[in-house]
Formats: sequence, structure tokens, C-alpha cells
Amino acid sequence: MLLDIHTLLVAVALVTAFCAGARFLLWRMHLSIPGLGRWALAGGTTVITFALIFSYGTFHWQLSLSIAQLFIIIALVLSWDGFRRFLDKPPLTPLILVGIAGIGLIWVVIAQAYYSIEVKAASNAAIVAVLSVLIARDLLISPKQNTPAVRITGCVYAINAAIFLLRAIVAHKNPEIVDPVNPNGVAAFMLLWLLCSIIAITLGMVLMTAERLQADLNNQANHDPLTGALNRRSCDLLYDKAIAHARRHQLPLSVLMMDLDEFKKVNDSLGHDLGDKVLCRFVAVAQKILREDDMFCRFGGEEFVALLPNTSAEAALVAANRLRNAFEINSALIETKKPHQPFALTVSIGIAELQPDEVFESLLRRADSALYRAKDNGRNRCEIAG
Repeated sequence: MLLDIHTLLVAVALVTAFCAGARFLLWRMHLSIPGLGRWALAGGTTVITFALIFSYGTFHWQLSLSIAQLFIIIALVLSWDGFRRFLDKPPLTPLILVGIAGIGLIWVVIAQAYYSIEVKAASNAAIVAVLSVLIARDLLISPKQNTPAVRITGCVYAINAAIFLLRAIVAHKNPEIVDPVNPNGVAAFMLLWLLCSIIAITLGMVLMTAERLQADLNNQANHDPLTGALNRRSCDLLYDKAIAHARRHQLPLSVLMMDLDEFKKVNDSLGHDLGDKVLCRFVAVAQKILREDDMFCRFGGEEFVALLPNTSAEAALVAANRLRNAFEINSALIETKKPHQPFALTVSIGIAELQPDEVFESLLRRADSALYRAKDNGRNRCEIAG
């Protein structure tokens, strides 16, 4: 049974319009997420594309088909740029955008001057296939955001590339069956695929945005909003796992309890803004000195805790002194609003190594006792718990 091409065109145009509206709402609801504005523009451009194709099918105005094919290239480029921005990759440069636009315009002029369904269909399908491959590559090779929605959307573009490459081959060998309004050709199949792919890509965009929002919520729930360090809630979960791993494999494990010396005086005399700057500086120094496997969190106020897996108390003392010295040097570089006022800030650190059958609370108490001993012994020093 033959499918009515005009009915399919109307259905695809309506679905495209609804999807474009969904992308626009997605962008308006989450203006801070990069790339969504490009997706909305691509959706609007796709609506214009199918309106022009419908015009060609109704009035057989050849120029409308050429312009439609230019708009579909623009829509793909906008989508590609949007995906790159969303994935925190460098956006397309103006040179690339101008180059693609120039190629598209030249192609439209040539295709219109020497009107040929074969040339028009084959070249258009090839360009769409190439752009789809580029989009699929960025989505499927994204180590930072390799999420299910990103992978699925990348697969849709990969399939799109394969289908349009096949269409280019068919157009070269059988030009008469690729006319977009020929009911006896591949037009019905292509329209059905476009109907499905537009819905799938828009749904992928929505799911990618939902994943980004969920990741942001998880990050806010697990990290201190000021310094970016892990918060106490997430540390409790990680520390229990680290202790269980150390006991299972009979490995040493040490904890550092850190407190910035006389931090209250900084807030009182220099202001809370500078105090916040000092906290952020300490976290930056600690993350640079400690290893990737070490777990570092803000325990509260100016107090921080670090858990060092596979580390004895003696090795932890070496790391603690490196951190203490590095922070003392860096804190002296912090600029104040009172240039002639001396400014120095140090940290005291208590160290404790996990003992057999010891619970985490007991380990923290011993590290805290060592910290107070460091304070009593003059501050800006490290002490190991007995």
C-alpha cells in the first residue's frame, strides 16, 4: 500500500513544530545551560525546512526545495554547535560556520542553475551524512559526559548518517526514486525516518538536560558550595567504604584533621570576604598536594578532614607537612584591602592511623586530639596521635 506523501509531509511538519516548541521551552526554562539556545534555533530552522518541502510538493517550485536543503544544513550545524557547547567542548569557530554556509550557498546556486534531481539528492544526502557523522562522533566520544542519553542521541545521529549515505548511493544509481514527493520512491521511508529521528533527537535533548540537572543536584548535595570540596555528608559515606576496603585488604589508612589557625581573627579584622578567599585557597592547595585517591572534605567552618588510603601515619606526616608548608607560602600571597597590614595564616594538623577493629568515630577523635596537641604546642605544626 502506497503512503500519501502530502499527508506524511503534514505529519512531519506538525511533529517538527511541536518538537521545536519543546526545545524552545527547554531553553527558556534552563537559560544557564549552554547549547540549548542552539537546539531551539535548529528546531525553528527545521520547521522552515519542512514548510519549504511542503511548498515544493504542493506548487512544485524548484527553488523552494533548494532553499529547504540549505536550511536543513543550517539546522544540523546549529545542532552540532549546540551539542559541543552542552558537552563543554569548544564551540564551532566563525571560520567553520562561514565556511559551511559558503559551501551551502554555492551548492544551492549550482544545483538550481543545473537542476538535476540526481545531483541535488546525492549531494544533499552526502552533506547531511557527513554532518551527522561529526555530531555522532562528538556525542559518542565524550569522556566527561558519557551518559546514557548522550550515547543514545549519538547513536540516532550515527543511524541518520548511514541512512542518508545509503540515500546518496541510491540517488546516484536511481535518481528517479529519490524525488521527495514521488510516492513510488523512497520519499515515504525517508519521511517516516525523519519523523522518528526528530522525535528521538528532541527526546534525547530533553533527557540530556535532565541528566545535567540531576548531576548538578548531586554535586550540590555532595560538595561544599563555597570551596567545592566534599561536604561532611558525602565524606561519611566515602570514609566507611574506604575503611572497609582497608580492612578487607589489610592496608594502612590514615586521617588528617586540619584546622586553620586563628581563623576567627581573619574574619573579625579583615572581613568575611577575605575569610572565604582564604578557605578557597586552602582547598586549592590541599587538592594540589594530596593524591587523587585521597578523600578531602570540609568538615565544618575552618576545619577539614582528609582520608589517605594505603598510607601509614609516618607517610601521612610527610604529606601533612608538605600541605602545611605549601599553605603557609600561599596564604602570604593573598592580597588584603589593607596593604600595610601584616597577613599570615597557618594550619595545624592532627594525624591518626586506623587501628584494628577501630570505628571511624574513634579514629576521628584521636586525630582531633592530635590536632589540639598541635595547637597547644604553638600551632602551625603536625602531630601524630598516640
